[in-house]
Amino acid sequence: MTLFPRMRVVANLNEMRRSLSADTLQEDLMPRASRDLACLVAVLVLPLVNCTTPDEVSKFCVSASTTLTSASVVFDDMKLSCLREVNSRDEFGTFRPPVQSDENCNAIGDQAVGAAAAAKVLSDYFSAINSLASFGTAKAGTNAQSLLSKTGAAVGESSSAQTALGSIAQFLVSAATSGYQRRQLEKDLPKVSANVSAVVSALITIVHDDYIDRQLGSEEQKLAVRYREFAKDKSPEIKLLLDDRWHADEQALAAKRASAQSLITALQSLSKGFADLAANAHQLRAKEVSGLLGPYATQLQALIPQIQKGF
Repeated sequence: MTLFPRMRVVANLNEMRRSLSADTLQEDLMPRASRDLACLVAVLVLPLVNCTTPDEVSKFCVSASTTLTSASVVFDDMKLSCLREVNSRDEFGTFRPPVQSDENCNAIGDQAVGAAAAAKVLSDYFSAINSLASFGTAKAGTNAQSLLSKTGAAVGESSSAQTALGSIAQFLVSAATSGYQRRQLEKDLPKVSANVSAVVSALITIVHDDYIDRQLGSEEQKLAVRYREFAKDKSPEIKLLLDDRWHADEQALAAKRASAQSLITALQSLSKGFADLAANAHQLRAKEVSGLLGPYATQLQALIPQIQKGF
C-alpha cells in the first residue's frame, strides 16, 4: 500500500530532484540516486526510505489506540472499588441493598472520568497521526476540548500533564478543522512526543498510586476486617465457608491488580515506542522501522487482553 497518492508522490519526487545541486550530484551516481528518490516516501510523515508504509507503523498506532481505550475498564473500577469498600462495612446478614452513591466515591469517580478522558485524547491522537500519515488527512474527532474540560480532575488543572493534554487537544482540533499538513506534524513530532510522555506518566501514577496502592489496598484491608469480625465465635464449619469466600474475593482483587499492572506496562511501552520513533526517525530507513516498532506493537497486542482480563 503506497503511503501517498501516486500524483502527490511524483510531484514530491520531482521537487526533490530539482533541489539536488548539479555540482554535488556526479553523473555516475545518477542511476542510484534516481532509484533512491523513486522510493522516498514518509512513514508517519518522517523521511524514511521505502515505497510502502511498514505494517509495523499501522500496528503500533492501532495497538496504542486500543491500549488506551482498554484502560477505561481500570478507570471505571476506581469508583466501583470505593463503593465495594463502603458496602464491606456492613455485617453479613444485614440484607440491605448495596450503597450506590457516596460523597468520597463520587470524587474518586470524577478523577476516574478525567483519567479516561485523558486516555481518550491520547487514543484520538494516535488515530489521527495514523490517518494523517496514511492518507494525508487526519480523521480526528472534534470533542477534544470537551474531553480537556474533564482531565484536570485527574491530572491537576495546573499540572504539566494538563498543559500537555492542551497541546495535544489543539493538534486534534487543528487536524480536524484547519487542514493540518504532514510537514507541520514532522516539525511538531518531538514536542508531541514529550507531551505524550507527560500524559502517560500522569496516567501511570493514577493507576499505580491511586488505584492499585490506595484504592484496591484499602478495599482489601476493609474486606479482611469484615471477614475476621464476622468469623469471631463462629463454628468451624462457618469459618471454613468464610475462608472459601474470602479466598474468592481475594483472587478477584488480585486479578484486578494484575490487569492494572498490565496497563502500566503497556503505557510504558507505548510511550517508549513513540519516543524512540520521534528520536530516531530522521536516521532510519523503512526496513529498520520494523525492528524499532515491531517489538512495541507485539507487546501491546499481547497486553491488551491482560488489561481486560480482571474485569
